[in-house]
Amino acid sequence: MSGTRLFFALCLVVSVVAFGAAILTSAPASAMPPAPGVGMGIWKAYNCEGCHTIYGQGGAYAPDLTHIYAARGRDYLREFLANPAAFHPDQRQMPMFGLTKSETDNLLAFLQWVGEQPAAQSWPPRPITVSGGGSLSAAPVTAPADNAAPVSDDPVVRGQALFSNTPAICSTCHSLTPDVVIVGPSLAGIAERAATHAEGQSAEAYIRTSIVNPSAHIVEGFQDVMQKNFGDVLTSDQINDLIAFLMTQ
Repeated sequence: MSGTRLFFALCLVVSVVAFGAAILTSAPASAMPPAPGVGMGIWKAYNCEGCHTIYGQGGAYAPDLTHIYAARGRDYLREFLANPAAFHPDQRQMPMFGLTKSETDNLLAFLQWVGEQPAAQSWPPRPITVSGGGSLSAAPVTAPADNAAPVSDDPVVRGQALFSNTPAICSTCHSLTPDVVIVGPSLAGIAERAATHAEGQSAEAYIRTSIVNPSAHIVEGFQDVMQKNFGDVLTSDQINDLIAFLMTQ
Protein backbone atom coordinates (compact mmCIF):
# COMPACT_ATOMS: atom_id res chain seq x y z
CA MET A 1 0.00 0.00 0.00
CA SER A 2 2.83 2.38 0.89
CA GLY A 3 4.50 1.60 -2.44
CA THR A 4 1.33 2.58 -4.29
CA ARG A 5 1.10 5.86 -2.39
CA LEU A 6 4.74 6.62 -3.16
CA PHE A 7 4.15 5.89 -6.85
CA PHE A 8 1.18 8.28 -7.04
CA ALA A 9 3.08 10.93 -5.09
CA LEU A 10 5.96 10.73 -7.56
CA CYS A 11 3.51 10.93 -10.49
CA LEU A 12 1.94 14.03 -8.96
CA VAL A 13 5.33 15.73 -8.53
CA VAL A 14 6.35 14.91 -12.10
CA SER A 15 3.03 16.22 -13.43
CA VAL A 16 3.35 19.51 -11.55
CA VAL A 17 6.93 20.01 -12.78
CA ALA A 18 5.94 19.20 -16.37
CA PHE A 19 2.95 21.56 -16.24
CA GLY A 20 5.08 24.38 -14.85
CA ALA A 21 7.72 23.83 -17.52
CA ALA A 22 5.06 23.95 -20.22
CA ILE A 23 3.78 27.27 -18.94
CA LEU A 24 7.25 28.78 -18.76
CA THR A 25 8.26 27.63 -22.23
CA SER A 26 5.01 28.80 -23.80
CA ALA A 27 4.95 32.25 -22.19
CA PRO A 28 5.11 35.17 -24.65
CA ALA A 29 8.36 37.05 -25.06
CA SER A 30 6.77 40.28 -23.80
CA ALA A 31 3.99 40.20 -21.25
CA MET A 32 0.82 42.22 -21.72
CA PRO A 33 0.85 45.35 -19.52
CA PRO A 34 -1.53 45.35 -16.53
CA ALA A 35 -4.25 47.66 -17.91
CA PRO A 36 -4.65 45.84 -21.25
CA GLY A 37 -4.60 42.56 -19.34
CA VAL A 38 -7.53 43.69 -17.21
CA GLY A 39 -9.20 45.01 -20.36
CA MET A 40 -8.89 41.61 -22.02
CA GLY A 41 -10.69 40.12 -19.02
CA ILE A 42 -13.49 42.64 -19.51
CA TRP A 43 -13.56 41.82 -23.24
CA LYS A 44 -14.12 38.18 -22.36
CA ALA A 45 -16.48 38.81 -19.42
CA TYR A 46 -18.89 40.78 -21.59
CA ASN A 47 -18.46 38.31 -24.47
CA CYS A 48 -17.38 41.03 -26.90
CA GLU A 49 -15.84 38.32 -29.08
CA GLY A 50 -19.31 36.87 -29.56
CA CYS A 51 -20.02 39.73 -32.02
CA HIS A 52 -16.63 41.31 -32.82
CA THR A 53 -13.38 39.94 -34.17
CA ILE A 54 -9.75 40.84 -33.44
CA TYR A 55 -7.23 39.74 -36.08
CA GLY A 56 -10.28 38.06 -37.64
CA GLN A 57 -10.89 35.81 -34.64
CA GLY A 58 -14.29 35.92 -32.95
CA GLY A 59 -17.86 36.54 -34.07
CA ALA A 60 -18.51 38.08 -37.47
CA TYR A 61 -21.78 39.76 -36.44
CA ALA A 62 -20.17 43.17 -35.89
CA PRO A 63 -17.03 44.94 -37.21
CA ASP A 64 -13.47 43.75 -36.64
CA LEU A 65 -11.90 45.93 -33.91
CA THR A 66 -8.20 45.34 -34.55
CA HIS A 67 -7.64 48.97 -35.58
CA ILE A 68 -10.66 50.61 -34.00
CA TYR A 69 -8.63 52.56 -31.41
CA ALA A 70 -6.40 54.20 -34.04
CA ALA A 71 -9.33 54.78 -36.39
CA ARG A 72 -11.72 56.35 -33.88
CA GLY A 73 -9.68 57.56 -30.91
CA ARG A 74 -10.21 57.27 -27.16
CA ASP A 75 -12.81 60.02 -26.75
CA TYR A 76 -15.08 58.76 -29.52
CA LEU A 77 -14.92 55.17 -28.24
CA ARG A 78 -15.61 56.26 -24.68
CA GLU A 79 -18.76 58.10 -25.76
CA PHE A 80 -19.81 55.21 -27.98
CA LEU A 81 -19.50 52.67 -25.18
CA ALA A 82 -21.51 54.92 -22.88
CA ASN A 83 -24.43 55.20 -25.32
CA PRO A 84 -24.13 53.15 -28.54
CA ALA A 85 -27.73 53.87 -29.57
CA ALA A 86 -26.93 57.57 -30.07
CA PHE A 87 -24.55 56.81 -32.90
CA HIS A 88 -26.62 54.65 -35.22
CA PRO A 89 -30.30 55.40 -34.64
CA ASP A 90 -32.83 53.15 -36.39
CA GLN A 91 -30.04 50.68 -37.20
CA ARG A 92 -28.76 47.50 -35.58
CA GLN A 93 -27.37 48.62 -32.24
CA MET A 94 -24.84 47.35 -29.77
CA PRO A 95 -26.25 46.80 -26.26
CA MET A 96 -25.53 49.36 -23.56
CA PHE A 97 -23.39 47.42 -21.07
CA GLY A 98 -23.18 50.12 -18.40
CA LEU A 99 -19.40 49.85 -18.01
CA THR A 100 -17.77 51.74 -15.15
CA LYS A 101 -15.11 54.33 -15.91
CA SER A 102 -12.41 51.91 -14.78
CA GLU A 103 -13.79 49.12 -16.96
CA THR A 104 -13.97 51.47 -19.93
CA ASP A 105 -10.39 52.70 -19.39
CA ASN A 106 -9.04 49.15 -19.25
CA LEU A 107 -11.07 47.96 -22.24
CA LEU A 108 -9.77 50.90 -24.30
CA ALA A 109 -6.23 50.12 -23.13
CA PHE A 110 -6.71 46.57 -24.41
CA LEU A 111 -8.02 47.75 -27.81
CA GLN A 112 -5.12 50.20 -28.09
CA TRP A 113 -2.63 47.45 -27.24
CA VAL A 114 -4.20 45.10 -29.81
CA GLY A 115 -3.73 47.63 -32.61
CA GLU A 116 -0.07 48.19 -31.70
CA GLN A 117 1.00 44.53 -31.91
CA PRO A 118 3.00 43.12 -34.86
CA ALA A 119 0.02 40.98 -35.89
CA ALA A 120 -2.01 44.15 -36.45
CA GLN A 121 0.42 45.46 -39.04
CA SER A 122 -0.65 42.83 -41.56
CA TRP A 123 -4.35 42.82 -40.66
CA PRO A 124 -6.64 42.87 -42.53
CA PRO A 125 -5.04 40.87 -45.34
CA ARG A 126 -7.08 42.96 -47.77
CA PRO A 127 -8.94 46.28 -47.39
CA ILE A 128 -12.46 46.11 -46.00
CA THR A 129 -15.24 48.49 -46.98
CA VAL A 130 -17.48 49.88 -44.27
CA SER A 131 -20.82 51.60 -44.73
CA GLY A 132 -20.53 55.34 -45.10
CA GLY A 133 -16.79 55.31 -45.62
CA GLY A 134 -14.03 53.98 -47.79
CA SER A 135 -11.39 51.33 -47.42
CA LEU A 136 -9.95 50.78 -43.95
CA SER A 137 -6.64 48.98 -44.23
CA ALA A 138 -3.90 48.27 -41.73
CA ALA A 139 -1.29 49.02 -44.36
CA PRO A 140 0.15 52.54 -44.34
CA VAL A 141 -0.92 54.93 -47.08
CA THR A 142 1.53 54.77 -49.96
CA ALA A 143 2.04 56.65 -53.17
CA PRO A 144 -0.38 55.66 -55.95
CA ALA A 145 0.74 52.89 -58.26
CA ASP A 146 1.62 53.62 -61.87
CA ASN A 147 -1.84 52.56 -63.03
CA ALA A 148 -3.67 54.47 -60.28
CA ALA A 149 -5.45 57.76 -60.87
CA PRO A 150 -3.09 60.71 -60.33
CA VAL A 151 -3.56 62.91 -57.29
CA SER A 152 -5.57 65.97 -58.24
CA ASP A 153 -4.09 69.47 -58.16
CA ASP A 154 -7.47 70.77 -57.01
CA PRO A 155 -7.73 70.97 -53.18
CA VAL A 156 -11.54 70.70 -53.43
CA VAL A 157 -11.25 67.36 -55.24
CA ARG A 158 -8.69 66.11 -52.72
CA GLY A 159 -10.89 67.28 -49.85
CA GLN A 160 -13.91 65.52 -51.32
CA ALA A 161 -11.91 62.27 -51.46
CA LEU A 162 -10.82 62.73 -47.83
CA PHE A 163 -14.41 63.34 -46.77
CA SER A 164 -15.36 59.80 -47.79
CA ASN A 165 -12.09 57.92 -47.27
CA THR A 166 -9.36 57.33 -44.71
CA PRO A 167 -7.84 58.88 -42.77
CA ALA A 168 -10.76 61.31 -42.34
CA ILE A 169 -13.91 59.39 -43.41
CA CYS A 170 -16.16 62.29 -42.36
CA SER A 171 -19.05 60.65 -44.25
CA THR A 172 -19.24 57.96 -41.55
CA CYS A 173 -20.85 60.51 -39.22
CA HIS A 174 -21.86 63.46 -41.42
CA SER A 175 -24.21 63.70 -44.38
CA LEU A 176 -24.03 66.29 -47.16
CA THR A 177 -27.80 66.08 -47.66
CA PRO A 178 -29.89 68.71 -45.86
CA ASP A 179 -31.55 67.53 -42.62
CA VAL A 180 -30.09 64.02 -42.90
CA VAL A 181 -28.46 63.06 -39.58
CA ILE A 182 -26.15 60.05 -39.31
CA VAL A 183 -24.33 60.73 -36.03
CA GLY A 184 -23.34 64.37 -36.28
CA PRO A 185 -25.22 67.22 -37.98
CA SER A 186 -25.58 67.42 -41.76
CA LEU A 187 -22.85 69.54 -43.34
CA ALA A 188 -25.05 70.74 -46.19
CA GLY A 189 -24.77 74.53 -46.21
CA ILE A 190 -21.88 74.48 -43.72
CA ALA A 191 -20.01 77.26 -45.53
CA GLU A 192 -22.87 79.70 -44.97
CA ARG A 193 -23.71 78.61 -41.43
CA ALA A 194 -20.08 78.53 -40.26
CA ALA A 195 -19.69 82.24 -40.96
CA THR A 196 -22.39 83.06 -38.38
CA HIS A 197 -21.66 80.55 -35.60
CA ALA A 198 -18.77 82.37 -33.90
CA GLU A 199 -18.58 86.15 -33.79
CA GLY A 200 -15.41 87.52 -35.33
CA GLN A 201 -14.45 84.13 -36.79
CA SER A 202 -14.52 83.39 -40.50
CA ALA A 203 -16.21 80.31 -41.92
CA GLU A 204 -12.81 78.78 -42.73
CA ALA A 205 -11.54 79.38 -39.20
CA TYR A 206 -14.71 77.93 -37.67
CA ILE A 207 -14.46 74.77 -39.78
CA ARG A 208 -10.76 74.39 -38.96
CA THR A 209 -11.44 74.66 -35.23
CA SER A 210 -14.28 72.15 -35.57
CA ILE A 211 -11.86 69.66 -37.13
CA VAL A 212 -8.87 70.00 -34.79
CA ASN A 213 -10.79 70.93 -31.61
CA PRO A 214 -14.38 69.75 -32.08
CA SER A 215 -15.28 70.28 -28.43
CA ALA A 216 -14.96 74.03 -28.95
CA HIS A 217 -18.15 74.17 -31.03
CA ILE A 218 -20.99 71.79 -30.14
CA VAL A 219 -24.08 72.13 -32.30
CA GLU A 220 -27.22 72.32 -30.19
CA GLY A 221 -28.96 68.97 -29.92
CA PHE A 222 -25.81 66.92 -30.55
CA GLN A 223 -23.30 65.29 -28.19
CA ASP A 224 -19.56 65.93 -28.04
CA VAL A 225 -18.60 62.62 -29.67
CA MET A 226 -16.52 63.67 -32.67
CA GLN A 227 -13.05 62.14 -32.94
CA LYS A 228 -10.58 64.40 -31.12
CA ASN A 229 -7.27 63.44 -32.74
CA PHE A 230 -7.73 64.71 -36.30
CA GLY A 231 -5.07 67.32 -35.59
CA ASP A 232 -2.60 64.46 -35.21
CA VAL A 233 -4.08 62.08 -37.79
CA LEU A 234 -4.40 64.59 -40.64
CA THR A 235 -1.62 66.72 -42.10
CA SER A 236 -2.08 70.48 -42.38
CA ASP A 237 -2.48 70.09 -46.16
CA GLN A 238 -5.22 67.49 -45.67
CA ILE A 239 -7.06 69.78 -43.25
CA ASN A 240 -6.78 72.62 -45.78
CA ASP A 241 -8.18 70.34 -48.48
CA LEU A 242 -11.12 69.33 -46.28
CA ILE A 243 -11.88 72.97 -45.53
CA ALA A 244 -11.70 73.83 -49.25
CA PHE A 245 -14.24 71.08 -50.00
CA LEU A 246 -16.59 71.98 -47.14
CA MET A 247 -16.53 75.62 -48.23
CA THR A 248 -18.22 74.49 -51.45
CA GLN A 249 -21.18 73.09 -49.52
